[in-house]
Amino acid sequence: MNSNTPIPEADSLPIGFPPIRVYLISMNLALLLLFAVISLLFWRQVSDFRETKQAEDIEAMHDSMETSSASLLRSMALSANQAVAGYDFSLLNTLMQQVADGDKEIRYCLVMDEQGVVIAHNELHRVGRTPQGILDQQALALMVGGFDDVRQAPAPIHFLNSPSGSSPDDTLMEAVTPVYNGRDLWGILRCGFSTYRLQEHIESHEREWDQQLSQIRTFYLSMVLIFILLGFLVAALITRRLLKALDQLAGGVQKVSAGNLKHQLKMRDLFCAEFGSLAVAFNRMTSNLEASRMRLDEYNRSLEQKVEERTCELERSNKELEAFNYSVSHDLRAPLRSIDGFSQALIEDYQDRLDETGHDYLNRVRTATKQMGVLIDDMLRLSRLSRQAMSIGEVNLSELATQILTELWERDPDRSVECRVEPGLYTRGDAQLLGVVLDNLIANAWKYTSRREQAKIEIGRTEQHGQPVFFVRDNGAGFDMKYADKLFSAFQRLHKSSEFEGTGIGLATVARILHRHGGSIWAESSVDKGATFYFELPG
Repeated sequence: MNSNTPIPEADSLPIGFPPIRVYLISMNLALLLLFAVISLLFWRQVSDFRETKQAEDIEAMHDSMETSSASLLRSMALSANQAVAGYDFSLLNTLMQQVADGDKEIRYCLVMDEQGVVIAHNELHRVGRTPQGILDQQALALMVGGFDDVRQAPAPIHFLNSPSGSSPDDTLMEAVTPVYNGRDLWGILRCGFSTYRLQEHIESHEREWDQQLSQIRTFYLSMVLIFILLGFLVAALITRRLLKALDQLAGGVQKVSAGNLKHQLKMRDLFCAEFGSLAVAFNRMTSNLEASRMRLDEYNRSLEQKVEERTCELERSNKELEAFNYSVSHDLRAPLRSIDGFSQALIEDYQDRLDETGHDYLNRVRTATKQMGVLIDDMLRLSRLSRQAMSIGEVNLSELATQILTELWERDPDRSVECRVEPGLYTRGDAQLLGVVLDNLIANAWKYTSRREQAKIEIGRTEQHGQPVFFVRDNGAGFDMKYADKLFSAFQRLHKSSEFEGTGIGLATVARILHRHGGSIWAESSVDKGATFYFELPG
């Protein structure tokens, strides 16, 4: 990674998750909500238990009152049966008065015959009457279908309740049992028991339950408040220490990311063993990074020294290369000019003395010297490409290709070549050097299609692996792809000089220029089916 690459600030980093504070607060709120739900369920259970228990107590008190009333009524029924058998009704009235006066909860006692006439009553003025109240009608109805006409042992007892809407003082529970004359049903014995005391007892019991529930409620609410306060304090303390430890870890990471590799985390504020282990690993990591940076700095210093030494060596090599180029340019050209000049002089001065073979030999010498001169020029041009300064800007490859094709047509107007240049081929680079690239590629296409009756040359752009790629395509001689690795090396040719002239420097020049631009070049072809040269440039 480049040391100059800017490191984004922590606040500007895109984070797809909320901070840990949100999780902690949400967890505490969820616990409080769970506790509230549990509290409601518990309170619902307590209320249900209270209602169930209260109903059981009321039922038990009713059963107790009915049991005591039934016992009293059965004993009175025995005396009433004897009095009816002896027609001693004065004894019945006396019995009714004694029973009613002896128990304050008994509101009345009376005996009625089958016609509903009161035969005996604890209030003598009611004797001989036929009462028409709701309880009286219910009691008389029992004589129709509630009791058997034949005497039963023990005597059955029915309980009647006063109608709803009565005042609490008038609330009654009436016990009714049959009176027999011998074995035959003669009438009924009725006793009205006041339920006021029972109602008072029930209300008192309800008040006790309400008081107990109020105490439970007060205790429970107090415990809830205490729990919430303690839970809040504990959660706040733990959250505060946890966040403090996390802030220390985050601060350490930010300092290290900012370049402070000497920063060490303190162990006393890390709250838990996991954070302590993380801090130990973090401190060990920063120590290792600091040691690595020191080694890297030392290596960089030694590398800079080596680069400086290599630069000096390169400068000496360049100077030697320039001296060599000068020698090639001047020292080699002079002998070549002498050879070419004396060969021409021999042809001109001794033309009549030389036979055809001699003329052929001299012409071959002159051709070889000219080819050697061209080869020297190409070598010098190739060596200068590595040192030539570049001026980067926008380059119109379509315009350059059109100019090159126009020049080729002017030099060889008799050729029939179908040329196509795609418009709008723009890139960035050195216009002069990229012109050399196109000149070599298009000139090769022009040369290798020279034996085609209808030659075709196309310059355009395509896309490979999502990147724009330029190409020069022709339908010329082509080449065997197994020799493609030799295409861009100097002095390597895939065709004989007798077939197509050339020095083998052109494609090497193209490759060197593209590499200086940070690009690349490759080719696809098959023998006698043309070739396509692709090249790409950054930007």
